[in-house]
Amino acid sequence: MKILVPIDGSDFSKKAAKVALSIARHHKVEIILIHVIATTGQERKKWMEEGAEKLLNECKDALVGHGIDAVNVTTIIENGDPAACIVEAAELKKVDRIIIGTYGKTGLKKLTGSVTEKVLRKSKVLVMTVSPNYKI
Repeated sequence: MKILVPIDGSDFSKKAAKVALSIARHHKVEIILIHVIATTGQERKKWMEEGAEKLLNECKDALVGHGIDAVNVTTIIENGDPAACIVEAAELKKVDRIIIGTYGKTGLKKLTGSVTEKVLRKSKVLVMTVSPNYKI
């Protein structure tokens, strides 16, 4: 089984990684961690790349530290619209599911559309959302 986990540095994405870890402990799983640098008209900067690498490596190290074999954890850094990049990576990597955290936004913030909501609408693979209230 292949699982794609979007990581943005938030506690919500870390919680999604913990859910992926929990699944990996019980099944043979390849975990793909993805970070999307959402450039808004600017080109990708070296510091953006370095920050993304650091973030993904910290998450990978945490998974490995909890018993996941390092060869079963890969990282991807993409550039562009986060939702579109996540959906495209899921298709290209032929993942079985996406596990993504949700911020639990309401009201006006929810109406503008979250990355999670866009991934849910566009994905052709199973999407598991992790509620901010989920206790793991």
